[in-house]
Amino acid sequence: MNPLALLALGLAVAGGVYALDRVANSIVRPVPRLPDRSVPDSGLEHEDLVIRHHGHELAAWLIGGSSATGKPLLLIAHGWGASYGTVLQLAEPLVRSGHEVLLFDMRGHGRNRAAPFVTVRHLRDDVMAVVRYAGERFPGRPLVLVGHSFGGAASVLAAAEGARVAGLVLIATPSDVRRITAEFLTAKGMPGSLLVAVLRPFWWWRIGGTFRPHSPERRLGELDVPVLILQPEHDTRVHRGHAERLSLAAGVPYQIIPDCEHTDVLAAPLTVELVESFVASLDTARRL
Repeated sequence: MNPLALLALGLAVAGGVYALDRVANSIVRPVPRLPDRSVPDSGLEHEDLVIRHHGHELAAWLIGGSSATGKPLLLIAHGWGASYGTVLQLAEPLVRSGHEVLLFDMRGHGRNRAAPFVTVRHLRDDVMAVVRYAGERFPGRPLVLVGHSFGGAASVLAAAEGARVAGLVLIATPSDVRRITAEFLTAKGMPGSLLVAVLRPFWWWRIGGTFRPHSPERRLGELDVPVLILQPEHDTRVHRGHAERLSLAAGVPYQIIPDCEHTDVLAAPLTVELVESFVASLDTARRL
């Protein structure tokens, strides 16, 4: 093959690799969106916060007052492409019933500045930073992580990496990052499994290695903390099979929330009731 042909081939290969890299990046680059409803809209007592770690700033809200003193503090993590406003619909009834809640926007989400890309490892690191902040501000107070969707996946990974929490609530949480990504792309009319197989190397360097240590299903089995798993009955984004795998890994049954989809499960009275009962059981066990 002559030099010009080799050069043309090299340019074609480089162009293809670059194009694939751009596709891979577009899938893991969220667009920050302000919530439709904010904490001040709720009329609840609150404190506007900024949690800083490793050069990043996470916008946060501490909601609730002195009536919650001594009770576990609930840290609620939102999912991919969402914001604290999504999980506010769960936080509001919990605060009104006497709990104190810490909400926050993950990097590249909500009120935070845009990020070039965000993987589940970055979400994990954000959750760990929030747990660390809460532990330093409220030493000795039990912390309960409540994660919705990818926020649940990040919460599992954070706890597995040493975040000190008294309990873990997983709501509509994917059991495997690759599987849920393939399912998401397939739902968009694309060959999800094929795309994930092709783009996986481009995500490896962004996540800092392989997906193996970032599997919620795998890491959940390492934890020795109480876990509550809630699954919306009609969730088409994170289907029931994910809850079944998480349940098997944790060794606890999962609870179906009837007549709910992926996001409206957060406002369901049964969701609030089950979270409150779970937190109360942790508090009771701690006091015995």
